[in-house]
Amino acid sequence: MSIQLALHAALSGLRATQQNAALVSHNITNATTPGFVRKELSVSAALTGGHGQGVRVNGVSRDVDELLIRDARFEQSRYLGQEARASSLSDYAQVIGQPQDERSVSTTVAKLQQAFERLHGMPDDKAAQSGVIDAANALAGRIHDAASAALTVQGDARARLSASVADVNAALVKIGELNTSIATQQARGADVGDLMDQRDVLLDQVSDDIGIRTYTRDNGQVVVMTRNGQTLLDRELPAGAQPIQIVNDPVNGLTFQIGGVVSANPGQDIQSGRIMGYFQVVTQDMPRVLDQLDGLAAGLAQSFQAAEADPTQPGLFTVGTPVNPGDLASGIAVNSAVQGNSWRVQSGVQATVPLAPGDQTQIAKFLDAFTAVNGFTAADMPATATLGDYATAMVSAQQTYRTGAVADMKTHKIAADTLQTARINRDGVNIDDEMQKLQLIEQSYGASAQVIQVAGRMIDTLLRIAE
Repeated sequence: MSIQLALHAALSGLRATQQNAALVSHNITNATTPGFVRKELSVSAALTGGHGQGVRVNGVSRDVDELLIRDARFEQSRYLGQEARASSLSDYAQVIGQPQDERSVSTTVAKLQQAFERLHGMPDDKAAQSGVIDAANALAGRIHDAASAALTVQGDARARLSASVADVNAALVKIGELNTSIATQQARGADVGDLMDQRDVLLDQVSDDIGIRTYTRDNGQVVVMTRNGQTLLDRELPAGAQPIQIVNDPVNGLTFQIGGVVSANPGQDIQSGRIMGYFQVVTQDMPRVLDQLDGLAAGLAQSFQAAEADPTQPGLFTVGTPVNPGDLASGIAVNSAVQGNSWRVQSGVQATVPLAPGDQTQIAKFLDAFTAVNGFTAADMPATATLGDYATAMVSAQQTYRTGAVADMKTHKIAADTLQTARINRDGVNIDDEMQKLQLIEQSYGASAQVIQVAGRMIDTLLRIAE
């Protein structure tokens, strides 16, 4: 090898080590940056006519495991979907309580029965009569509070659903912009690693809200679809674009319009993410809860109405007009006829005059309302049950919704954390490894510099000989 070739090879080595040192420093600096992927300098031997010409820098490589990223996003999306649902159901469960809790609806039904039993033993006692009215007011209040809580949770989930959809749309617009930048820079041969990192962070954010699948075109642009294949992004979007929208379809009810197409099966199209969790709360969980509460409210009103002398007229309880789910439960109240007229809980709500002192006839009919078996149609509820058994079954079922969602959330969290850790360990920056690379770079830099020094002394020697 000639001195000139030696100098050329050493200089190429110095340039390569300089770039490598800068890249490793960049890795170390961004070790804690969310979404940053470790970069490596790609080099190869430079050959001309079969002879070594030093080292050639081919570019910066960003090696990621796409299958691992896909699985990590999917499990994270499933976890966050269940977390959103579990959080909403937990908010409601705090109001409804456990069946044995003092504040639960099932306990207040039992207390009303106990109040009537005390009144049966002392039908003329004003305190016992007032105790029945107080217990009835407490029961109506608990049902009303539960319905109000369910509607509040439903409204909050709807607002969060809208916010998540808006976040997805905004992120997709930014991803489209990055797609264009990546394709342009890649065509020029420029490094696009950091741009891809930014895009992956946005894709992670989208995946948190909605289950997605992606594939990358040859020009570096990524196409984003729902897990069921509905296209969310395949080109740059204008500012304010809405690839996914919430719509109230006359056939399918609350659903989504994805890429201009109304989804007939949102659960199948979206599958996971916060959007799916909130959607389930709005369209499934809370309507089911409200239907169950309506069933209890209707059962109370009908049972006590049937105990009256004229079963066509309102009894101890009145309910709201059933237009939307929860209307019966939200409107339940103690008949105003007994407010201030406590003798009517002994003589009958519709009575115009009190019964004879000590007459327990009407009280016995009221007590029969608690042991009579009624028919119910609400989902997950017994088809026939007493008022007390129905209330207990209702509270238990609604708590089961919460515990089931929490259990699913914990299961998916374990899988999500495991995959996310694997992803970080593979694609993230290990500072110890990078520091070792710096030491090797330092040695390589010193070796190349020494080659130049030796070549310089050889040239000096040649010049002295030539003199």
